[in-house]
Amino acid sequence: VRYRYPFLALNAVLLVAAVVLMQGFRRDFMPRMEEGSILYMPTTLPGISVTQSSRLLQMQDRILKTFPEVQWVLGKAGRAETSTDPAPFSMCETTVMLKPESQWRVGMTWDKLVAEMDTQMRLPGVANAWTMPIKNRIDMLSTGIRTPIGIKIFGPDLRQIEEIGKKLEATLQMISGTRSAFAERVTGGYYLDFELKRDEIARYGLAIDEVQMLVESVIGGESITTTVEGRERYPVSVRYARELRDDPERLKRILVPGMNGVQIPLGQLADLRLASGPAMIRDEDGQLSGYVYVDMTGRDIGGYVEEAKKKVAEQVQLPAGYTLSWSGQY
Repeated sequence: VRYRYPFLALNAVLLVAAVVLMQGFRRDFMPRMEEGSILYMPTTLPGISVTQSSRLLQMQDRILKTFPEVQWVLGKAGRAETSTDPAPFSMCETTVMLKPESQWRVGMTWDKLVAEMDTQMRLPGVANAWTMPIKNRIDMLSTGIRTPIGIKIFGPDLRQIEEIGKKLEATLQMISGTRSAFAERVTGGYYLDFELKRDEIARYGLAIDEVQMLVESVIGGESITTTVEGRERYPVSVRYARELRDDPERLKRILVPGMNGVQIPLGQLADLRLASGPAMIRDEDGQLSGYVYVDMTGRDIGGYVEEAKKKVAEQVQLPAGYTLSWSGQY
């Protein structure tokens, strides 16, 4: 009994000290494990062409290769031949393999290297995101978000979802520690619509299917056979040359075979109209959705999200029927 109370007092002091120390701990999902490489995942606006996407990818890779800590760089734009990687041309992925740390510049760390790269990769219209290959795959498989923090917007209308995303993007840019914030432009796709004139088609004795098949085969391409090269199979498609289908006015002059050998210009059978719409439709739990990707640095995720939630609640008013869900590592 004589020695019990001093030990209780010491335990109480240690408990209080532990609680005080814990108040200053950073809150992260899990500690970062260095993989010896960097995954650079920039995002640009939808509607970018194949040529421009390739040019942008090569420019980024050349800049990354100039850093002395980099061993080699491999970039990818677009999606692979699989349904598990539905990546558009507006999202690139570049794997940067690093040299051993013994060959790095004196005082260089992973965070400092990424900060230098981010400064050099500030290109107009491009939002940067930096992670590591294995870590990124785990994050995307578990949450669908490739950045440390993401906001999912749910609602019935894609245009309204895009407007909410733009407001969130502007709000998050003002928070300390934000490296980049990018809201998906879910309605940024460009289309050429063919509005068929049913009366004109009937007057020439044609069927709707005949005109649609011509548009599909001439412009979109029709698969006619498959070439066999060893163990590989490649479909062979036939369509008009690019110079005959890259202008709506030229498309109007495409001749559609009618009855008795009559050739009717496509412009007499359909109105051609340029329109914008969703580049890709995403839905979760039966609702349309759009993502806001947030890359951050210099702060713990828990503290950042707490401040971000307060800012969003103060500055972004959600219409009825729309909700937000915070995701990512958080």
